[in-house]
Amino acid sequence: MSDSNKLTDLSYLRSLTGNANDKMAKYIRMFSSGAPLSLQQLEMYSLNKDWDAVKQTAHALKPQAGYFGAKGTEELLKEIERMAGDKTDLERMPAALHNLKEQLDIIVAELEESLKEFDN
Repeated sequence: MSDSNKLTDLSYLRSLTGNANDKMAKYIRMFSSGAPLSLQQLEMYSLNKDWDAVKQTAHALKPQAGYFGAKGTEELLKEIERMAGDKTDLERMPAALHNLKEQLDIIVAELEESLKEFDN
């Protein structure tokens, strides 16, 4: 996949870590294991109509997506946070969470591919 088609851009992470591969790898591994758990929580909270928990979880995941330059995902999380916080457009929540899952799957795959480069 060409860089222009990727959902991630590691420029900010490189800046944040001083381009230290070990630190970048640590952040990537934390996100790769934590983001799917956050998604499961979002889905559960949404099914239970616990909109405050949806808002809090989306809010916590949003900057993490930003660390990896996933601006579209960051925007989607802002929208999920807004819908849950305002308790409006909730009929769109299942589709938004499905879209988030698809994006997170791609992001994690891209980040896992980046890890291979660090190991060389």
